[in-house]
Amino acid sequence: MTDAVERGATCPVAPRGWPNPLLPEYDQLPEGRPLTQVTMPSGSKAWLVAQHDHIQRLLADDRFSVEPHPTFPIRFPAPQELLDMIARDAKNLLVTMDPPRHTRVRQMALPDFTIKAVEKLRPRVQELVDEYLDRMEAEGGPVDLVQALALPLPAQVICELAGIPESERDTFTRNAAIMVGTRHSYTMDEKLAANEELMKYFATLVTEKQDNPTDDMLGNFISRASRTDEFDHHGLTLMTKMLLLAGYEFIVNRIALGIQALLDHPEQLAALRADTPGLMPKTVDEVLRYFSLVDEIIARVALADVEIDGVTIKEGEGILVLKGLGDRDPAKYSDPDTFDIHRDARDHLAFGYGVHQCLGQHVARLMLELCLTSLIHRFPELHLVESDEPIELVDGLPPVHKLTVGW
Repeated sequence: MTDAVERGATCPVAPRGWPNPLLPEYDQLPEGRPLTQVTMPSGSKAWLVAQHDHIQRLLADDRFSVEPHPTFPIRFPAPQELLDMIARDAKNLLVTMDPPRHTRVRQMALPDFTIKAVEKLRPRVQELVDEYLDRMEAEGGPVDLVQALALPLPAQVICELAGIPESERDTFTRNAAIMVGTRHSYTMDEKLAANEELMKYFATLVTEKQDNPTDDMLGNFISRASRTDEFDHHGLTLMTKMLLLAGYEFIVNRIALGIQALLDHPEQLAALRADTPGLMPKTVDEVLRYFSLVDEIIARVALADVEIDGVTIKEGEGILVLKGLGDRDPAKYSDPDTFDIHRDARDHLAFGYGVHQCLGQHVARLMLELCLTSLIHRFPELHLVESDEPIELVDGLPPVHKLTVGW
């Protein structure tokens, strides 16, 4: 293994040459990608984990916690009042709960996120995709695919899942778009105002669904939760925000990045058109694997000493799971920096691993599958149109705020 080191700020691999500074201390991992220790802005120690098998082992280990601890690896300097607010909110968010409470709360939401439940959405999601593509075709190209499809479709699907009335959807879609937009598009003040408006709306929505239960994902969750003492009204409001927004930016970007990758690889696009039923499942997984790099870093803190391959992660030390690099691990995937829709990438880490694996992954897969399938067959001459508008990085992550296509 390796001694503790402090490192610089570039990423060894990045799609289309984008820089991606994952950590202020991070540069290149040693040969073989062993665990590498770094010092966080707070002065606490954390271990970078980038090897695929290490990531799976550590994320499945219940000796690591997602709940706030004094030495939790926070990647940025933060005032104490912000840390206190994060700690308060964390008590009401599924993603920052440990078992057994995490298990209880996840079970309240899970029935509406199973494969069987999500497959029932397929006709409606396809209908929505067709509506947006009809509009694209009527307006004529070139168009910005993000604004025409990738941004509005997930918002509409989320509104359908949540049972948000048509008359109220503009509040959600408008503010959600601001919150996932880049600084190129919106100021921080605009983002904070959008968050405040959404929280007020979600608080009202929770009350309405408590008073008049509805048979939809959000209504069912609120009904189940209201029969327990797990949440107060504010807690249910925070959980509503998490359930409706947690995967929004993720799928917006994957729709745009997925079509961009296919258009960048015309021979693979031709193969996919020729055998869509056979290759689309692999294509979806490869898009998720290949662009896992642009996803968030998973953080945990050790509740006990944990040994892995001769390295002891001590109680109180954190781990920072670089799952994007895990999905580019040459020990797991041959030629990992190559986009290849023929590979078996089902074991990718884009949705995480273990008990905290993404609850909405089947919804995300469905949207990505239907968007890619419909686009490549509806527009056989689809192509990228070069744009001078820059890709702007937010916290080192490259969200796609514009992708111009023609046909």
